Amino acid sequence: MTISRKKRIYVGILIGVAMLILSAVTVVLLVINVKSTPEKSKSSSFYIVPLGTSGGLDESNLSSYLLTTVNESTPNSAYISLDSGTLRHGLEMAIKQNCFPSQSLTAEQFLQEQVKAYFISHGHLDHINGFILNSPNDKSGKTIFALNETIQIIQDDFFNNQAWADFGPHGLKLYNYQILDPLSTNSIPIPNTDLNVRIFRLCHTCPFLSSAFLISRRDESSASILYLGDTGPDDIEKIVQADNSTYYPRYLEQLWQTMGPLVVANQLKAILIEVSYSNERPDHLLFGHLTPKWLLKELDVLRSYHSMENVTIAVTHIKPEEGSREKIMRQLKEESNSNYNFVFPRQGEPIWV
Repeated sequence: MTISRKKRIYVGILIGVAMLILSAVTVVLLVINVKSTPEKSKSSSFYIVPLGTSGGLDESNLSSYLLTTVNESTPNSAYISLDSGTLRHGLEMAIKQNCFPSQSLTAEQFLQEQVKAYFISHGHLDHINGFILNSPNDKSGKTIFALNETIQIIQDDFFNNQAWADFGPHGLKLYNYQILDPLSTNSIPIPNTDLNVRIFRLCHTCPFLSSAFLISRRDESSASILYLGDTGPDDIEKIVQADNSTYYPRYLEQLWQTMGPLVVANQLKAILIEVSYSNERPDHLLFGHLTPKWLLKELDVLRSYHSMENVTIAVTHIKPEEGSREKIMRQLKEESNSNYNFVFPRQGEPIWV
């Protein structure tokens, strides 16, 4: 072998090693700048336990987040369920990972005793599946909070003594219905908790409605979180009216206008919002969902009121397709210019905010 050939081989090896090191550094930086979940903090106001995080397909990991308040660095025992796609399996996963102080409780006991109410953003199966299936063993007296349109779906299509037994107030009376008015500017108390709630409308393939819940501490007016169900971008979601004219409801814009003062006052601790697909997904195939570019465009509207550096943005509802989670993480990091504090929930890993 000639000396020049040996040099070429040696240089090639050095280049290959350098590329591997660069790739490793890139991955480490991504992990450092885009965290999975925030860790415990003395200043935490809320404790969130993801029971399910994916956007459909995987029936063991569908949208469902338990929420409670934190006092003296300890989560309270009264939780609410923000959507309920996966309940029992998610609780089993959370118990295995020591998410709850009451480790002696089984998943069924926890569901019965410590989940006090259900907040259903819309009537799609991947957001209500766990709540419906576990209803026969649930404890009576709990309330289901939702838009009128969502309550009608639960009542007419599921609790109808055909698809499922009627566990609602007109049947076996296991649950109460609480219809929330999206036009009201007032928050109402959530029974058996120290929380209040206000609801907002969202578009999920117009004219189908989804919703967002603003959850606030009753004893600490300076602490709120915002949970959004499925939603498409304002610039895409439209309604074709009877005269064939097009109307854009722009519900997200209205939501951001309301959230702006909370961000300015440092009262909004976190936003849980969906990104179902990566940027490669064409707009006409979004079906009422967001991509990284659309999420950033929407968040930029809210950021126009004030810096978002103190607001945790939890990205939910990622479709469980191969490589999708990593691609969405990368696209959000590369395009956000470090303006947002993104976290990516994992089933059974608690989030402190």
